[in-house]
Amino acid sequence: MNRIRRIGIALGAVLVIAGFSFYHSPDFDTSQAAMDRATVDCLARGLTHDEKARIARLTAVHDRESIDPVYADLLARCVVRSDQWDRSPQLVTSARHLLSQDPEFKRLLNARSMELAQRP
Repeated sequence: MNRIRRIGIALGAVLVIAGFSFYHSPDFDTSQAAMDRATVDCLARGLTHDEKARIARLTAVHDRESIDPVYADLLARCVVRSDQWDRSPQLVTSARHLLSQDPEFKRLLNARSMELAQRP
């Protein structure tokens, strides 16, 4: 757990520094897009194995209502600027698409789907 916490703190520090430098950029739209990409990357690639497994489990049973709180927790960890909260549905959709391409997540989702298919 300490390792995960250190990774989260380090990732948060990088995002804050990136956010600060982008915030002072003369091209606001470019900096906003870059921060959104960093946030989506955090939401998709900054997940622990347990978080990926939890999302895979909920995805396999099509439990959209239970996935939303998971992403709300992740957003709290990944959002760089407060205006991203307004765009959180789009950021989460992008992150879920990116996550669907992750090999580990695909394995977890396939395993969970197979488990559900074998139930009587």
